[in-house]
Amino acid sequence: MEYESRYSLEGVRQATSAPQMALIERAVQVVTSDDRILAVYLVGGFAVGTGDAWSDVDLQCTIRDDAKEDLVTTWKAVANAIAPTAHIQPFAHGIGGVCITPEWLHFDIVFNPLSVVDPKTVEGMIPLLDKAAILPTEPVPRPERRTEPFFPLSAVEHFLYMLGNMVSVIGRNEVIPASNGVILVRDIDLVGLLLAEQGWATTREHTFGNPFPFTKRLRGYLTDEQNRLLASLPPLVATIDSVIDGYVALAQAFLPRARRLAERTNTPWPSDYEAASVNYFERSLGVALGS
Repeated sequence: MEYESRYSLEGVRQATSAPQMALIERAVQVVTSDDRILAVYLVGGFAVGTGDAWSDVDLQCTIRDDAKEDLVTTWKAVANAIAPTAHIQPFAHGIGGVCITPEWLHFDIVFNPLSVVDPKTVEGMIPLLDKAAILPTEPVPRPERRTEPFFPLSAVEHFLYMLGNMVSVIGRNEVIPASNGVILVRDIDLVGLLLAEQGWATTREHTFGNPFPFTKRLRGYLTDEQNRLLASLPPLVATIDSVIDGYVALAQAFLPRARRLAERTNTPWPSDYEAASVNYFERSLGVALGS
């Protein structure tokens, strides 16, 4: 991978997945001697072949049903035995959480009672240790999530809403919310449209309907042309002109592509909604979208 930066990026350039591999080996050692834990398996990027130097390790442990109450209060000790942590954030539901080491190695660990989760039904997993013959004997691939291209109605409707709604934010001289809106529309709507062109309803990081996507992987899901389009959008600064420039560029990129995708997928185009939003934006701000 080539990097362009005025910073050295020394740590990034030298990073490998060796620390994650060592953590996985240590997890197996710890679990082996814990009779409350029946099996451990790997999910996530390292289980499906997409893990890299910046991927977290996703560990799933199957536990005896009668060990649940004990592990509710002691699971953090298991995590710290695998790797000393600088921070642990318990999950809202279930037993386990997000663990961060002093070196910022990120691993998630979950403890599932055997009666709650049948590990043989888990897709996208690699068995690591099986004391009770409850895991598949071989890795289980994750089903293909890619489909045929489709029309992302929620992204189109959200784009048209934000195009009209942005007039009020600009009218109130709310530069920070307005600039946030540019980013939101790019990451939810334009990225969503580009993914739909490729048949991706979800990349795990980007899911339609998620109002706060945090996309850690994107380039590989898109074509070179789509990546160039995103990179060509004007840089954003906290000024009204920059916000308007951003919305004009987004509209000129988004609307023609969305119309073509509607035609390609035999989906009705919301012409009335488009006209209302575009006309309001143009007459209020004195610009021509030309889309």
